[in-house]
Amino acid sequence: MSSATARARRLLSLSSVVRDAQAEMRAVIANTAVLRIAMDTRAPLVEVNSTAMQRVLLKLVLNASQAIRHPDGVIEIGVATVIGPDGHSRPFVRLTVADNGIGMDGATLGNLRQQIAEPAGSHGAGVGLRIVHRTVCAHGGRLQIDSQPGNGTTVRIDLPAASQQSGACG
Repeated sequence: MSSATARARRLLSLSSVVRDAQAEMRAVIANTAVLRIAMDTRAPLVEVNSTAMQRVLLKLVLNASQAIRHPDGVIEIGVATVIGPDGHSRPFVRLTVADNGIGMDGATLGNLRQQIAEPAGSHGAGVGLRIVHRTVCAHGGRLQIDSQPGNGTTVRIDLPAASQQSGACG
C-alpha cells in the first residue's frame, strides 16, 4: 500500500464503510441477487483507509454476484465483533460477504488460495482477490475463504480493533 494510502487511514466503523457503499453494491448486483445487511453498530472502531475498504467490499460483492446463477440469489454482508478464543485477547471486527451461488470444490478453492499468494505482477484468475488479500494484510487483517459446491462462498475479513497494533499477515 502506498504511503498516501496509509496516511488516508482513520478510525471508523466498518458499518459506516458498508453503509457508504450500499448504493454501489446494489448497482453491482443489479437484479442478480437480494442484498441482506446485518451490522453490529457497537463493533469497535478500526483504523482503515475507507476508500480501500470500500473497494475490497465492492470486489467481493461483484465476485458473489457473478457466482449466482439462479433467480433466488442472496448476498449477505455482515459486520460483527469477534473476541479471541482465549477471551482475553483484544477483539477484532469481522466483515463477512456470503453468497448462495455455485460455490467451489476443494481443488478450485485450493488453486484460488495459491493464486492469491502469487506475486503482485501475476495476471489471470484470482487477481481481484489478490488485491483484496494485499489490502487486508496492509491493514493488519486476515482473509479467510470457505466454499462448497452448490452452497455458495463465504469470505471473512478480520481486522484488528483500533487498540490492537499487530498484524496477522506475514
